[in-house]
Formats: sequence, structure tokens, C-alpha cells
Amino acid sequence: MGMLQVVVGLIFVLLLLSLLATTVMELLASFLALRGKNLEKALRNMLAYTDKDEKLLAAFRENSLYKQLGSKYGKSRRSPSYIDEETFQSILMDIILKGEGVDKLEAKIDELPDEDLKNVLKQFLRDADNNVDEFKFKVQGWYINVMDRASGWYKRYTQKILVGVGLLIAVVFNADTLAIYERLESDPETLQKVVNLAEDFVDSSDTLGVATVTDPQFEASLEKLRGLVDNQIESVSSPLGLGWKNVVWEEVGWYDAVTKAFGWIVTALAVSLGAPFWFDLLRKLVNIRSSGNKPE
Repeated sequence: MGMLQVVVGLIFVLLLLSLLATTVMELLASFLALRGKNLEKALRNMLAYTDKDEKLLAAFRENSLYKQLGSKYGKSRRSPSYIDEETFQSILMDIILKGEGVDKLEAKIDELPDEDLKNVLKQFLRDADNNVDEFKFKVQGWYINVMDRASGWYKRYTQKILVGVGLLIAVVFNADTLAIYERLESDPETLQKVVNLAEDFVDSSDTLGVATVTDPQFEASLEKLRGLVDNQIESVSSPLGLGWKNVVWEEVGWYDAVTKAFGWIVTALAVSLGAPFWFDLLRKLVNIRSSGNKPE
């Protein structure tokens, strides 16, 4: 059980650092409107793959419903971070028909500037036997499939940023995974404190939000960041010796510097796996430990 305790303690620390990195990532995503840009990338692939002038995409952006789903940022307006399939289908039908009846749908599709979009919609119309309701349903399914891929694009893109954020956090907090492991393994008192914190964290209802993907507002993310640093990370930083105040620079040799840099890189890569991964793993290990006899 001793090694299991060390692993639980280490995973708990990596979870806290991952939560911090995820919160910083949320701040960046909100500030840089990354989700809105990802949505526009998906819409561009759907509506303007062969149309260099992007006429239909521009009309989609100018649709009143689309603009109202966005948000104001200063004097400019940002794109929405997400729209559902019914909204997409409604806006697309509106800009294709231009106020005319659905009986003109096939003729209006033939006028579209993007060849790929024209072929896709004509195929949907044929598959639906010219039934407009069935056609709308197929358009919605098409959008859902594209957004599933777009979610993958966004996840891969943000994971690259998370590596950089994780490395920054590792350096700022001097969070060297190798040193943390060594400290937990060699100091039973510190290990027990961290394990107790881990068990309390898993039992707390506040952890239910760890595995939830959210799109928080900037101020909400900032408040979450402050609370995480003040409450959770502060609770483990002192026992584990995180930070720089106890570092004696005169005693740091080149081997120590290389080892610490490697430990920071390990921390950054671990953090990039995301808080949900570490939380699920921590919960499973705590449950395994709870099913056995806890050491005195």
C-alpha cells in the first residue's frame, strides 16, 4: 500500500496542476475566442471549400440569428462559440432561399457559388426524394458529423497549447515531477498529508465539475483560477517544497539543472493529458486504496 500511496499523492499533485493549466487555457480560449474561430473554420469547410470569395460564408455571418448568438467584445462582435444543428439548418435555408418558398429550393441550390456545397445539398435532396423535412434532417446530420470532427481539431490544437502552459506552470511553481515523487517516497509525513488531501478532494462534491467541458466567461475563469491557487495548490506547495524560496542556487550543479529541466518537461506532458484524465485515475486509485486496510 506504500507505493500506492505515493502514486495517489503524485497523481493528486498532477491533477491540481492540470486543473490550473486547464483554467489558464479557458482564459486564453475566452480571451482569444478560440472556440468561435474553430466554429468558423468548420463553417468555412462546409460553405466555402471551393468558393474563394466566401460569399455564402459571409452571408451566414451576417444572418441576424447568427449575430445574436455571438457576443460583443468592445466595439466588435465575436462569433458564437457553438450553434446547434437546428440553428445551422435554419440559417442555411434562410440564406439559400433568400425569402422565397421551399418549392424553389432545388433551383436556389443550383445558384450556390461553392461547387462542393452544391453537390452535397443536391445529393441530400435526392436522398430525401425532394421531401423538404427529410432534407432538413439530413442537413442537420451533416452538420453534427462535421462538428464532431471540429471538436477533434479543437482538442488537438488546445492540447498543443496545454503543453506550453504546463511547462510555464512547471517552471513558475518549480513543479518537477521527479523531485515531487522523490519527496513523497522519502517523507512519510508529507506523503500522508497529501494523500489525505487527495481523498478529501475526491470525496468533495466540488470535484464533480472536473470532468465537465465548459465554455466559461472570462471573469468566471479568472475567479476559478484565483480560488484554485489560493486553496488547493497552496495546500500542497508547502509540504512538497514547491516554489523557489528554498532553492540554494550555489548548490545547483549542471546535473541538477538538467534533471530539473527534464522533470519540468515530464510535468508539462502530464498536464497536457488534462484534468479529467487525472481525476478519473485518482478516483479509481483512491477507491482501490479504500477497499483495503489503510495504514495507521
